[in-house]
Amino acid sequence: MKDGENFPINAEQFVSGQHRASLEEVLAFREECARRQKALLAARGVPLLCLGINMPGEYKRFPLAERSLREEVRLVKLSLAAEGIEILHEELYEAPGGCADFISAAAPAEGLKEIALRIERGHSLGRLFDIDVLNGRGEKLSRRDSGGGPRPCLVCGGDAFACGRSRAHNAADLREAAIGIMVKSFREKLGLLVSGAAVRALVTEVAVTPKPGLVDRANNGAHRDMDFFSFIDSSAAILPCFRDCALAGFDAAAETGDQFRPEALFESLRPRGKIAEQEMLEATGGVNTHRGVIFSFGLASAAFGVLFRRGESVPAEEVLDLAGAMTALVDKDFARKSGAALSHGEAVQRRYGTGGVREEARRGFPSVRDRALPELRRVLKAGSGVNDAGLAAFLALLSVTADTNVIHRAGPDVLGELQKETAAFLETRPDIPSLREYAAGLDRKFIEKNISPGGCADLLALTLFLHRLCD
Repeated sequence: MKDGENFPINAEQFVSGQHRASLEEVLAFREECARRQKALLAARGVPLLCLGINMPGEYKRFPLAERSLREEVRLVKLSLAAEGIEILHEELYEAPGGCADFISAAAPAEGLKEIALRIERGHSLGRLFDIDVLNGRGEKLSRRDSGGGPRPCLVCGGDAFACGRSRAHNAADLREAAIGIMVKSFREKLGLLVSGAAVRALVTEVAVTPKPGLVDRANNGAHRDMDFFSFIDSSAAILPCFRDCALAGFDAAAETGDQFRPEALFESLRPRGKIAEQEMLEATGGVNTHRGVIFSFGLASAAFGVLFRRGESVPAEEVLDLAGAMTALVDKDFARKSGAALSHGEAVQRRYGTGGVREEARRGFPSVRDRALPELRRVLKAGSGVNDAGLAAFLALLSVTADTNVIHRAGPDVLGELQKETAAFLETRPDIPSLREYAAGLDRKFIEKNISPGGCADLLALTLFLHRLCD
């Protein structure tokens, strides 16, 4: 790859088995695009934007290129909306020889060309974006006349027209450069997606109120060493970890078949996770606010990164499946540590055989998959807000989760009774006011008895994270 080689890329991996467009198919595609342009200009009488991807060589349609076109269309539509420009018509044309999108916009062609050039110059995929603007008479506005200068070469960044005329680069180099630009851009987008979803999930989790025995907007629960702002500070400190884990997954996905080893990806995340724990402790003055979240979010971020590289749509259930595969050997963790180094969860596992978050992960987080996510989605679909949906998901978790935090503070018998009581309450299919009332009563009880279901809180955060990323 010519445009930065700090992460693995195999261009052939993205086009292997894809259709090779013949010259006849490419020419037919261009002719149909021209026909559609004329028809749209005649029907609407307003300027037309014609969007495509500048993909050299015989591979015109493959998933990564089509994904790039969708990103181009998204950016153009957002830019038009930002300028208050009305879209009168849009249509997508797909054929063996290529893909194009046509947008009729109620604005002067010169202004549309300025927007097009701004997108091409400012976006990481801009060198591949091909945004033509035709005025109402069907005349194409040139880059040079609009102050855009020559289109940059994909390989060297020079004048693309001059490089093409002199055949400065062969087809393989051009294809590798184009695919490299795509991979780099979507890798950057992945980091932004994961960071954005993580911060929203972490802030939402601590904000859901009332959460029995836990820090929320109303009180500090059964805690004297942390408050709402502790979680804000901690969230900001650990956020970069999840971006790094997602990129590690994205890069690991370059390996295919038997070469991709989920357990090896998990092992590669450990050093970054340990650093995140130290960053958390520094931010909170030594208080453990998010250790479980670092583990579960790190796993989910890496799994999402793997799947995001392979496809644009990533179901939450597939993220959880891959997280389970990554942690298939996680039970060996307990054999590595001495008694003095055990966390509360690890000490509970040694004493009672309850696996906590590691066991949840190894099984693909069944409490999240089977209870919390469906409940969150159900309540949101019914029209309730995020707070009440989060509360419903939390109580669903409380009814089934072997929360090692509760066992550590109150013992396994108390946990068992709590699970039965909450499950019985949920079987009555309570309305939202009843959910709030039940949670508030538990909150008072937990504060009095010093019970904190921190494991459920971590799983609620993971539920919200997957919802933000995947739903």
